Amino acid sequence: MYQEQIKKHFFRLTQLVRLEEKEELAAYERERAELSPEERERAGRALLRLVLTDSHFNAAGHRMLTFQYENKKSLPSFSFEPGDRVDLSRDTKFDAELPSGTVYERATDSITVAFHRDLPPWVGGEELYYLSKTASLGTYRKTHGALKEAREAEHGRLAYIRNVLLGLKEPAVGDPVKMESLSFFNACLNPSQKQAVRMALESPDICLIQGPPGTGKTTVLIEIIRQEIAHGKFVFATAPSNAACDHILACLVKAGVPALRLGHPARIMKHLRAHTLDYKVAYHPYAKIADERERELERLRMKRERHRDRRALSWEEQRELREQIRNLEQEIRTLDRDILAQVLREAPVMVGTHASSRDFVLQDRRFDVLVMDEAAQATEPSSWIPILKAERIVLAGDHFQLPPTVKSREAEKKGLGVTLFAWLYSLVKNRFKMMLDIQYRMHEKIMNFSSREFYGGQLIADESVREHTLADLGHVQRTPETGEPLVFLDTAGRGFEEHTQPGGESRYNPEEADLVMEELRKLLEAGVKPEEIAIISPYSAQTRLLMMKINDPGIEVDSVDSFQGREKEAVILSLVRSNVEGELGFLADTRRMNVAMTRARRKLIVIGDSGTLSCLSFYQSFLQYAESIGAYRSSWEKIE
Repeated sequence: MYQEQIKKHFFRLTQLVRLEEKEELAAYERERAELSPEERERAGRALLRLVLTDSHFNAAGHRMLTFQYENKKSLPSFSFEPGDRVDLSRDTKFDAELPSGTVYERATDSITVAFHRDLPPWVGGEELYYLSKTASLGTYRKTHGALKEAREAEHGRLAYIRNVLLGLKEPAVGDPVKMESLSFFNACLNPSQKQAVRMALESPDICLIQGPPGTGKTTVLIEIIRQEIAHGKFVFATAPSNAACDHILACLVKAGVPALRLGHPARIMKHLRAHTLDYKVAYHPYAKIADERERELERLRMKRERHRDRRALSWEEQRELREQIRNLEQEIRTLDRDILAQVLREAPVMVGTHASSRDFVLQDRRFDVLVMDEAAQATEPSSWIPILKAERIVLAGDHFQLPPTVKSREAEKKGLGVTLFAWLYSLVKNRFKMMLDIQYRMHEKIMNFSSREFYGGQLIADESVREHTLADLGHVQRTPETGEPLVFLDTAGRGFEEHTQPGGESRYNPEEADLVMEELRKLLEAGVKPEEIAIISPYSAQTRLLMMKINDPGIEVDSVDSFQGREKEAVILSLVRSNVEGELGFLADTRRMNVAMTRARRKLIVIGDSGTLSCLSFYQSFLQYAESIGAYRSSWEKIE
């Protein structure tokens, strides 16, 4: 009955993914065809004339190569970051046969890349090397496969869940769970958080939890996961980005939950790598035995090769040697299989990106519960990858915060930016969805603008944060800057012009960056600790410029997108855009600004040009709000 609708829906999604894939590949090929190697290096897409300074294997079995410039100068600020995929070559010519690795770590003057064990024999010499950022198309293959599988399912749980998610069937109503019968692991949950947990436990198909900034969405998800595994359920927790997955993992680890992180360790925060599958396997008690057997096997193989031509061994000795090698190979395979099985068996919850749900370790395993965090940041096609294996689904997110990243403008126009979370939130009945309404992060004056613009004024600041300021911290002096929670610093008329990053599209504003440094100096002089401060901007070029100016590693400088889900006592937000045309770029997506303006706990400083910003009604409302609470300041006031 629904087959034509299903076919049409998934055909549309497949076409959108193809547009996205085509755009990424075209941009990659266009860049290599149109830019010289030197131009690509200036654009942060390549590193040229490197020398190999170190090569070793890490505990997870990856070949780690460290490179520096031949003259040991600093690497460019606009360059690779951990997690980037790169090709390695001996010249500036690139082809599909080059070894690819993942940037593992980056220092001021060196970069370390993780490769698999198999590398060409030319790697390791004293010649010069070249690294080039490469396209990664593996996720597209997984997405196409997931869409095909979801479309073709005719019976069983997948077909049923698919029809529910497409609005072709009503979600089932489960048996009510009485609040008094629940024993919460976290005794500090508020009434709306407890209600969200109960809703998730009693929903047999799907439920949606909307978590506005600071309302403890992840706290709720951790409680749901703990409740489920306490009842013997296997949970897969996922999110569209590695940063979001790391946040879930960190919270699970803090709660004492034995979680296992899937994915390449290079894309995972350093302090969490011990919880990855690679590291768990590498440090398993049996791993040393396996390593000893590997060394013995290598010795026997070398012995066989040594005597192969000289015929120094008798037929009996050769037969015995072959038998030893076979037995060792079998023992190593058994050990590896047993180690992996035990590591997986001891993990009641696994954490990974959507694509990692298709990893070989989960090939034959279904999820009793799929917990999808930041579901409003995931495109619908990518969301189907983990859904294929799910018996029940908990979707958590906020469609008024960051949207999914879509590279193809055509695909975005045709609907790739519409997420499964947003679609379902408008579709399902209230019994299957709810919004958390008490926030524990922001001073009330920081919260109110976001609450009014996005959440109908429903957010409530908990009493513990409602009026807290930097001046309330024992180590901070009480000054005008530390006693007020919100400031908009207007640069209009100062001539602070934006610039475009060389070889790229990102923007930066040097004069505004100097103003950021001045505000930072005031906070530090008042006693605010570096680790309590974050400086964020919608533009990566601006964050890189600020990183060059700031010497203290305790001060976090990041893009708005990367700072999603994070918070600091004080946040300085640099909006960058300043032009007579009133062009806003990223700033026109007010969801991104909702994220940016809700990261601060006690102090938010927004720096921008009101002349450019006021071209959009959202910023007009913000300027009016800032004036109404006495938070507006012109940067002209700072000129002596």
